[in-house]
Amino acid sequence: MPSVGTGSIDIRTIVSSIVNVIKSRANVVCTAPCDGVVLKMHYRWTFFVLIGNFFTVWYQWYHRDVISCVSHFNADTQVRLDYINICLSYPYVEVEEENGEKSRRYLLFYRWVTWSFLVMAAVYYIPRKVSKNFENPKCKKLIEEVAAHSSKFDVEHQVIDKVAAYMIPNLRTHDGLYIKYIFLNVLALAIDLIALHYFDFLLQGRFLRYGINAWPFDRDPEGFTDYVSQTFPPFALCNLNAENQIVAKRSEVFGCHLTIMELYEKVFIMLWVWLIVLIFITALYIVLLMLAFIPKVREFWLRSSKPNFAPERIRTVIAKANQNMRIGDVYLLYRFKGHLSHGKFYMLLMNLADEKLNRRIKPEDPTLLETKLPNKSSLAPKSMSVYMPPNDSRTRKNLQAANAPQPPMNPDYIKDLYSNPETLARHGQIAQHEIAQRTPLLANNKNNTSILIE
Repeated sequence: MPSVGTGSIDIRTIVSSIVNVIKSRANVVCTAPCDGVVLKMHYRWTFFVLIGNFFTVWYQWYHRDVISCVSHFNADTQVRLDYINICLSYPYVEVEEENGEKSRRYLLFYRWVTWSFLVMAAVYYIPRKVSKNFENPKCKKLIEEVAAHSSKFDVEHQVIDKVAAYMIPNLRTHDGLYIKYIFLNVLALAIDLIALHYFDFLLQGRFLRYGINAWPFDRDPEGFTDYVSQTFPPFALCNLNAENQIVAKRSEVFGCHLTIMELYEKVFIMLWVWLIVLIFITALYIVLLMLAFIPKVREFWLRSSKPNFAPERIRTVIAKANQNMRIGDVYLLYRFKGHLSHGKFYMLLMNLADEKLNRRIKPEDPTLLETKLPNKSSLAPKSMSVYMPPNDSRTRKNLQAANAPQPPMNPDYIKDLYSNPETLARHGQIAQHEIAQRTPLLANNKNNTSILIE
């Protein structure tokens, strides 16, 4: 096993680590609002493809000789290591021009393909970093909760109520979330095109049509005249002259065998097929996202099977709900749909299909105000609340009597009532012996000839 420094490199350990990371990430549920399968194909699948290519090619550089060169004047022994280091960077093949002259095509990519895979892997992770900045924390938390309880039938009804409680007050406010999602897919498509042209630049203009020109993959193992062998020639030349400053005034021509070229041609043909498929899927998906701005088209997103208890057709309910929602609301509802059963999703649509949610209803409508005004009892302060024992009938009767409507009072009647001493004595306001003192003495006409003032 080859070693680097004081450590060692084990391809089985590297492959095992990559497989374990892929398995752990594959089981994670997608809950980010600005995320989807197409974006995963970029920042996860393509990322791991490029990382796998990087480790595969990088391991070959330490596992075997990547180049072997001999001099045309002495083919029995290999050339010096300092010569080989220059030949790794500047090997070339002779190409015959149309006028019959030969020119050199330097294979400058041979040494740097490994690090190109690593750079493009980092570029393909950009959509994920951008999507994290575009996320709506409340929507993400709600999707996570729905996904976590999607298999628990005893709490699924509570989850539906929570989703409806969020969606109804926030209708027509999620268009920005959908626009961000479209932007991320456009960004992913732009990265695909950049990667396609980057590898075409790396391979000196022979990558864009690599799969087409290589078809039907007829190889020429004798003259190496086929397109694949011309793109990745296994045998090349290396010329060292006075400008290289290490061969004095001589000019040396070496014949070199580039052993990793056989690996490059397989890796790049698979990468070309994957990028073409990825570009096609991403472009088609963006077209579908743009068509969703048509109301009739986005109704197909909400199609599901009709449950047995449903009183209305599913298409009718979807059409009513679509009138109350905009494209961002439909997109968010589509994300919830993936974690709900058909019956619970139908119940959610019924809540969103209520005509009272339509903006065209006037606020003066009393039925609409009943759904919006809070309960007055909830507005009362806690310090003013009255505690009433549940089994105390006397307290309940007193409260009922206190809350009963009172008839209007006559002021003259109240004045006469409280001026009568017998009434006051009857209700315990004065003593019995004080009645004589409060009785006017003017009634005794025989013995009283003057006005007495108490």
